[in-house]
Amino acid sequence: MIRCYKDPNAEIIIIEREDGIGGQFGSIDYGSHGYFDYGMHIYYESCVPEIDKLFTSLLPEEEWNILSGNFKDASGIFFNGKLQTKCPYVDLRDFPEERIKQFTGDLFATLRKNQNKCPENDANTYDILTHHFGPIITDEVFVPILKKLYFNHASDLDEIATKLTALNRVALFDEELMLDLMKSTLIRARICFPDQYTMPPYRTNSQRGFYPKQFGMYNVLEKFKTILESEGVEFMTSTITSSFNIDKNTITSIEVKNSKGIIRIDSINEVYWTAGLPPLALMLKQDLSGMRNDKRRAACYVNLLFEKKPSMDKLYYFYCFDKGFRTFRVTNYANYCPNANEGRGFPLCVEIWPEQDDSPLDQHVIDLALSELKSFGVIAEGSVPLFAKVEKVHGGGFPLPTVNNMLNMNTIREHIQNCGITNLTPIGVMSKKNIFFIKDILIDAYAKVTNKNLAAAAK
Repeated sequence: MIRCYKDPNAEIIIIEREDGIGGQFGSIDYGSHGYFDYGMHIYYESCVPEIDKLFTSLLPEEEWNILSGNFKDASGIFFNGKLQTKCPYVDLRDFPEERIKQFTGDLFATLRKNQNKCPENDANTYDILTHHFGPIITDEVFVPILKKLYFNHASDLDEIATKLTALNRVALFDEELMLDLMKSTLIRARICFPDQYTMPPYRTNSQRGFYPKQFGMYNVLEKFKTILESEGVEFMTSTITSSFNIDKNTITSIEVKNSKGIIRIDSINEVYWTAGLPPLALMLKQDLSGMRNDKRRAACYVNLLFEKKPSMDKLYYFYCFDKGFRTFRVTNYANYCPNANEGRGFPLCVEIWPEQDDSPLDQHVIDLALSELKSFGVIAEGSVPLFAKVEKVHGGGFPLPTVNNMLNMNTIREHIQNCGITNLTPIGVMSKKNIFFIKDILIDAYAKVTNKNLAAAAK
């Protein structure tokens, strides 16, 4: 929470519920077994120079792993019983020839029909995918994938589900033919080049990924914290905001609570809220009792160390699209940070989305993760981890992107806006429609803070 506009003498206080800063960009310390991030977290440039310079200048260039070009984001999927290490989109080329003809024909018929049309503004995921690919690919390929990922039919999922994983293209043709077809932007938007590592330079920007050479994203955050503290920023960790005091649509003071008791902070100029919209609405005494969210069981991170390198080729991570598996995503840290395995073995993170009747016992979750890794071909039969630990994910990770949940979030956002608090700015996940990934959060936050500063300077 920031107590003033842009001012070299501003008193800035950052209030954090957890013991340390960073949230999902933090790391877990396992002592002699080293650090693990909370799954896959690389800093991808926002392409806003002021934002990117602020983050990447925290470490000297030689202390970064800089990921660029076709190796900016080496991702894959487990689909149709196969781990795709070269293509992050669903590859339809292994289907029977008759099915490929049907997929191709329906896709091109849909492209001809919809080339100058956009989906309706309130379109759900099913509507968007049928508009993009046609009903055959949508029904036979994407509906089962989305049911596996999010436990709902595509028609019950909000459009954001099309953005959380790579669903906007399919692989249909080999490289030689795609070199010609990619000259069309309409085709390129639907059909991918089948090898991400040899793909021609069709990208619209030169965005890069950054990860510290010393493993653990916490290294960057601790450096950031040290710099901010040296400039007079105060951090209050293990602290919650308990109430706002509001006068004439302005927050004049706040009360926070920690081990020292209740602390009142007066003379508030500006509050930037990053802790989610529902808690903010409750702080503003909005009635949310009539809202019912679609829920799933809390996800788990299974953090593992292996003596031998996992068999994932060059992949940084992959998603599991096949039904029958509980794995959502597998992250292979050493493929984007070679120092990750230094002196401890090869670290791997398996994100598990359990179903209702699954055992919650840690050992059962570990056994499940190991069994599925063997099915993916990532580890060999008989592989025993050097270390294994389960972390429950409460509130973080990927959301359940149902139409109902996103409508609730939109309603909550409207309630907050209608309160008309002049010095309150929500930023972070879903503070604006379809804002989820850190790049989009940073761009949105930068725009909001900049506009606040310009408005203050104009007074």
